[in-house]
Amino acid sequence: MGESWADIVAEGLDTTAEAFRINPANFSDERSLTEHFRSQLVDTLGDVNVEAVTVIDGSSRGAVPDHKDYTDRYKQVEQIECAHCEIGGPKFPFPDDHRIDLGLFDDEVSLQIDGGTQEYDPTDLRAGFEFKYVKNTNYLRYRPERANSKYADIASDITRLGKLPAGVERWCVIFSNYGLLRKDDGTVASGLEELAAEHDVTLRFVLPEVEWNSLARKLRDSDL
Repeated sequence: MGESWADIVAEGLDTTAEAFRINPANFSDERSLTEHFRSQLVDTLGDVNVEAVTVIDGSSRGAVPDHKDYTDRYKQVEQIECAHCEIGGPKFPFPDDHRIDLGLFDDEVSLQIDGGTQEYDPTDLRAGFEFKYVKNTNYLRYRPERANSKYADIASDITRLGKLPAGVERWCVIFSNYGLLRKDDGTVASGLEELAAEHDVTLRFVLPEVEWNSLARKLRDSDL
C-alpha cells in the first residue's frame, strides 16, 4: 500500500525542517522554504485534474492585441501540479489580497483566471499552509501600538487558516535559526499554541535542535 497524502506532507515538512537546520543560509525568505516543501509534494503526488476553467478577461490586457488568445490557453488546461503557492480567490473567506502561502489540492480542482490571476475554490483543498521565517527577536515581540509586528502577523496567519472549510487540514510552520523561545521562556509559543488549538491549526516550530527538544518537553508537561 502506498503512503497517504498526510504521510507525504509529514515527510515533506520533516525534510524541509532538516534542510533548514543543516544550512539556514540556503533559505533567504519564507517563499524559499515554501517552495522547497512544495517541490517535494509535487515530486511525490504529481498532478491533479482540472475539472473546469473560467476565464475572465478583465481590463488588464491594456494595449496587448492578443491578450484574449493568451488567456484562452488556460481553457485547454487539463491538469495542474498538486500544490501551489499564494492560494486565494473570491470564494475564500478572506480578501483576495490575503492569500495562504501554499495549498495542497484534492484530486480535482476548479480554476478561474481573472485578468491573468489564478483563483481557486477553497473546497478543492486538502490542506493549507502558512510559513514564517523569524530572523530576529523583534519578529515575535508583540507591540500593541504596532499592528504589523510579526507576532500579530503569525496570529493573523493562524486565524486565516482557521477560516478554511471544515475538513481542510491546516498547518502554520515557524522557522528560526536562533533560540527565540529562550527570550520569553516559551510564553509566546504557548500563546500561539492556544490560538492554533482554537482554530484547529497544527503549529510547528523549526528551531535549533536543542531548543526544539526543550520546547517539546515544556509543552508535553503543560496542559496544551
